[in-house]
Amino acid sequence: MNMLKVRTISLAILLSLVATTMVAQDHRFNPMKFKADLESFITVQACLTPAEAAKFFPLYDEMNNKQRPLYGKIMELKMMKPADEEACRKAIAEIDRLELEIKQIQANYHARFLTVIPASKLYDVIKAEGRFHRQAMKNAARPRPRPPFPPRHR
Repeated sequence: MNMLKVRTISLAILLSLVATTMVAQDHRFNPMKFKADLESFITVQACLTPAEAAKFFPLYDEMNNKQRPLYGKIMELKMMKPADEEACRKAIAEIDRLELEIKQIQANYHARFLTVIPASKLYDVIKAEGRFHRQAMKNAARPRPRPPFPPRHR
């Protein structure tokens, strides 16, 4: 066989193995479940009443929707190191500017949150959010057990 056919067949086999593994594990990130779990965790940890949660979470989502594109820009800037000193300086300055903008959005929304929940509960929300994200990262880094292979029938 020529080399091209061997590579094509090898690639097809590799892709089918990867696809089979992904389907078997099915541990893909589900943003809707993540959001629901986060809201549930914060509600319990901060002792939010249903009325408080109903007023708080739309503002919380609004804040996150404003911050998310800025985090994306920061990640883009951090993905590849610029080629020269001047470009590195510009990238660092832009990252700093974006992080300050994120903090300003956060400060503005904290003031808005205080109109719908007491400061003591907002404090607990902030702590709970940090705990939730740390635990999510630990869980994501934890190796998943492989499912047992089905018994072979003879």
